[in-house]
Amino acid sequence: MGKEDILKAIKNAEENAAKTLVDAESKASSILSDARVKATEVIQTSQEKINSTSRSRIADARSTAQSEADQVTKKGDSHILEITEKGSKQRKKAIDSVIDSFMK
Repeated sequence: MGKEDILKAIKNAEENAAKTLVDAESKASSILSDARVKATEVIQTSQEKINSTSRSRIADARSTAQSEADQVTKKGDSHILEITEKGSKQRKKAIDSVIDSFMK
């Protein structure tokens, strides 16, 4: 092989190395870009699941709280009714007592 052939081989090897480097950088950039897109998708999907779970738990908590509030209201209404009934029964005695005290 002559000097000219060796220089051509070196030049070709350098061109091939430069092309390989450009291709590798392009592929690395593409891989990084794809990874970022996938990471964004994973984050978005996870956020949607978290939001859905949170909404579900809040709805469950509201339902439970409403049920408990309804029970407390029912008990309170029952007590109010009992007090009203007792008051109605005692009203006549109270009126009679007041009238009797004025009559004496």
